[in-house]
Amino acid sequence: MERDSAEERPNRRGAVAADPSPNSFSYDALTVGLGVAVVGLTALLYVLTAARDIVVGDTPELITAAVTLGVAHPPGYPLFTMLGHLFSLLPVGPIPFRVNLLPVVCDALTVGIVYLTALRLSGCRLAAAAGALLLAVTPLFWRWSLVSEVFPLNNLLASLLIYFLVAWHERPERTGVLVAAFFVSGLGLTNHQTIVLLAPAFCFILWHGRAVLLAPPQVLVLCALAFCVGLLPYAYVPWASAQHPPHNWGNVSSLRDLARLIARRSYGSGQLVTVVAYSGGSHIARMVALLLSFGPLAGALTLLVAVYAYGKQRWYLWFSVIAFVFGGLFFVSISDLNLATAPYALFVLERFFILSHVVLAPLLAFGLLLIAKFIASPVTRRWLIPGAGLLAVLAMVLINYRSIDQSRNHIARLFAEDVFATVAPGTMLLASGDAVIDPLLYLHTVEKLRPDVSLILVPLLPVDWYLQQLRERYPDLVIPFDHYDAERANLKMLIEANKGRPAAVAGTVLESDRSLDEGYRPYQYGLVMLVEPKSQEHSLPEMISDNERLGRRYRPPSPREIKVESFESEILSLYAIPAFEIGHRFERAGAKQEARDWYQRSIAADPYVPLTREALARVSR
Repeated sequence: MERDSAEERPNRRGAVAADPSPNSFSYDALTVGLGVAVVGLTALLYVLTAARDIVVGDTPELITAAVTLGVAHPPGYPLFTMLGHLFSLLPVGPIPFRVNLLPVVCDALTVGIVYLTALRLSGCRLAAAAGALLLAVTPLFWRWSLVSEVFPLNNLLASLLIYFLVAWHERPERTGVLVAAFFVSGLGLTNHQTIVLLAPAFCFILWHGRAVLLAPPQVLVLCALAFCVGLLPYAYVPWASAQHPPHNWGNVSSLRDLARLIARRSYGSGQLVTVVAYSGGSHIARMVALLLSFGPLAGALTLLVAVYAYGKQRWYLWFSVIAFVFGGLFFVSISDLNLATAPYALFVLERFFILSHVVLAPLLAFGLLLIAKFIASPVTRRWLIPGAGLLAVLAMVLINYRSIDQSRNHIARLFAEDVFATVAPGTMLLASGDAVIDPLLYLHTVEKLRPDVSLILVPLLPVDWYLQQLRERYPDLVIPFDHYDAERANLKMLIEANKGRPAAVAGTVLESDRSLDEGYRPYQYGLVMLVEPKSQEHSLPEMISDNERLGRRYRPPSPREIKVESFESEILSLYAIPAFEIGHRFERAGAKQEARDWYQRSIAADPYVPLTREALARVSR
């Protein structure tokens, strides 16, 4: 490998490094101190902006599973659940904030591991630190570090795996590092299965070191054993399920049940979406979305790396390319999520982009070194790298802080509280839609809000284990069938088997079940629809009175404060539906002026729904 001049090689101060040797790396005080500073600054930023409450997405459900030592949706996420439970015991702030600290810690440590990896590759402490901090403030990475999701823990395990592989490649005789890499791989599979997409890049490194790897046969045995030990957190799932926690996905009681949970059989193994209408779309559009997620600065630096790293750390460049192709481009190509038609599609998909950011982040140091090499003399490079890098980091923080900050986000909680405050005592509350289900589930299960209400998650009715759980959880609830199929066993049967109990719908009931069309009509009552017999008809003045009274008690989010591309849009639209429904009844009655007024009120509550604008245009002709 071609050497640079002596003035460009690593020195004791870590000022410049263009072509380090394996022996140049050491954990001296300066290296450790700078790493601690990188992690500390990242953690401080994340703590300041972390969510203090539940937010939309999987966060409420994951917090519920963690707090109650339950089982989350497939594949169960046992490692996150156990760690999340430990964080829930911290004596700081409300319970959601405590569990939200887990992703804060995971991604702050990820940034620190990226710093160490970049230092091993580039030999320059300052460039490695600046590159790691650039990852920390990349909007996508920063945003998903603030809420309880499994991706930050996946980032930490992936960065550890990469670090161990880099260390082993430098000194293949250190088999303990390779064994640690296999252990982390197994552990990663108990958190998020996308880490398996790094397997081709992993095999590339193993092939490079095959001479050492295959020399003593016990090395492979130890690696296989370490991988299996890493899978042990999955033993938590049958143990937790046997305790009958309040949130217990799958009622796992056998190895077959566990295998079905891990394989995500209820979602469809290998599928990201199960709704046919939302699948398909352009492969190119998803790939472009992945590339755009890096932003202009990180994206430009990564492109510069391709030239510089090819001559300096060619093996790692190829490792990164393979990991990015499979973990990024290949995954988004097969994800089969239509960004053009699926609502909130990018919000769902973008979380899977983060693994690619972690893979490529150590190369950012090379981009900084290349810039310094061409625009400054060796004397000034020592200050150029940290100065330019820190200025870029500071600029990104100032630009994005307000839009990313989650510390004042209470939209999901206020919505769920408003829904529970709407329904009568003893109501059967039929909930559907992720934006609706998860906040209601958390408040009902963890904070015991409205224990008199029977919360029924409609999308889970078709699975028999959920019917069994409903019987155990609500002994006074009559379930007249052992298997729900939306035809012979349907919602109408459920409601009629519980005559005398109010029934309400939050969200949208499964379109496949039209049984309530016969004999029942929905009555828009604030944020819910009451399921009432057709004989019980409400006048329009009564509907207006009911919804105005409820509306004065509600706490809807402002259209300016929501993230339009997220499930918060769905919550906002639910606050606007009552005014739309009243306007629709006026329109059917031929009262165009009154219809126009109510449609305008609906648009004022939620300006993002095209259907309301179409209705307003229709009555304004």
